[in-house]
Amino acid sequence: MTETITLSDAKAIIENQIEELAKRNKEPEWMTRIRYKGLEAFEKAPHSDPIISEEQLLQFIAKPEVEGIPEKIESLDDLPPEMKALLDRLGIDEVEQKYLAGLAVQTDTGVIYNQFLKDWAKKGLIVLPMEEAVKKYPDIVKQHFLKLFRIDESKLTAYHTAIWNGGIFLYVKEGLKVPFPLHLFFLIQESALAQAPHIIIIAEKNTEFHLIEGCTSPVLLKHSLHLDMTEAYFHENARGQLTVLQNWPEYVHTRPMTRAKIGKNARFINTTVTLGSGKSNIGDPRYWVDENGYVELNGILLGQKDYYIDLGGRMFLQGKGASGINASKAVIMDESRVITRGVITAEAPKTKGHISCDALLMSDKAIMETYPGLVSKVDDAELSHEAAIGKIREEELFYLMSRGLDEEKATQLIVKGFLEPMLKDIPMEFLVEIRKIIELAVSGGM
Repeated sequence: MTETITLSDAKAIIENQIEELAKRNKEPEWMTRIRYKGLEAFEKAPHSDPIISEEQLLQFIAKPEVEGIPEKIESLDDLPPEMKALLDRLGIDEVEQKYLAGLAVQTDTGVIYNQFLKDWAKKGLIVLPMEEAVKKYPDIVKQHFLKLFRIDESKLTAYHTAIWNGGIFLYVKEGLKVPFPLHLFFLIQESALAQAPHIIIIAEKNTEFHLIEGCTSPVLLKHSLHLDMTEAYFHENARGQLTVLQNWPEYVHTRPMTRAKIGKNARFINTTVTLGSGKSNIGDPRYWVDENGYVELNGILLGQKDYYIDLGGRMFLQGKGASGINASKAVIMDESRVITRGVITAEAPKTKGHISCDALLMSDKAIMETYPGLVSKVDDAELSHEAAIGKIREEELFYLMSRGLDEEKATQLIVKGFLEPMLKDIPMEFLVEIRKIIELAVSGGM
């Protein structure tokens, strides 16, 4: 019988975590005070998650780690059998398996950081674990930390505020154009008090960068709940690209929280590839776009087993000539349920927005729902949406099979062709593995 956890019990646990985090990180008092504001808000903040009840959330707080996951991973032989088998099926060599599994780099902070980035720091590219940034750049962090969220918005935002742990601080100095993609991974196999990384991205005027976050192999995660928060600030003429690759284990509930301010003439492209959503994946990112700014959201979703995915995106076109695109492609299998939501609000003249939702149903038991929303507060905005949900056509299969492919290979080819337009900006080394994972999922090998 599951032990009953009360709100008072949870608050006491969170308070202990705050004290331990403050001590372990040697963090300044102002950050610890922010944590306590989260604890204070947690009790009265609303909770409306469709999957995780308040009772379950309290259970996750009391017992965050999933049983059966090895406590210490020192070699590939220590990996859970299903993860090792998947890495083998992906055809990845042993060196890269160690890298993907988080064995190639040992770090207390869980973020890869090397001499190469230290050299670039002299030019104005600062990439630090969030705990270090709080101490090294307190003034900049204070100006941006939790400025796009309210602590008391929900129990999840309050909980994250109290126990955030890990994450990345990325600062690009005015005028700096980073000529290479930044590959940053969370090595989240380590035992931690919580899985709640906080990410701050600041792109000053006339900057360019491309950040790749995550990895394509199933990360080792001991926790039932992953609660990350990203705050991004793009100043005038900044050009930023964020590619997020996710493949969560099936026992994890993940709740990404992302918000960004896009400045005048700034441009932000955010591509998220969700190959493994975990037990459930629910997110509602928000973007505020200034004059002639542009934001593009591209989402690739792979629904499997009985997973629940509910991802959206709200854009507020606040400046004259601002524009935005919210596009998603979903492949839905087994008994999974995928919901896509997109809302674009035009608040200024000559703004443009488009929402596109396409889904390929691979099972009679799979469910797809799409809810596009367009709101115009001006009379000259151009807003549009399109949605298409369908199955693989028999004539497509017949044609490919008549060319010598068996049904499984023909199906894989159709699915990859359906998703390929959104994979154009993914680096080749990741693209190879993404394609292999898609093939395995379609053939039931995941």
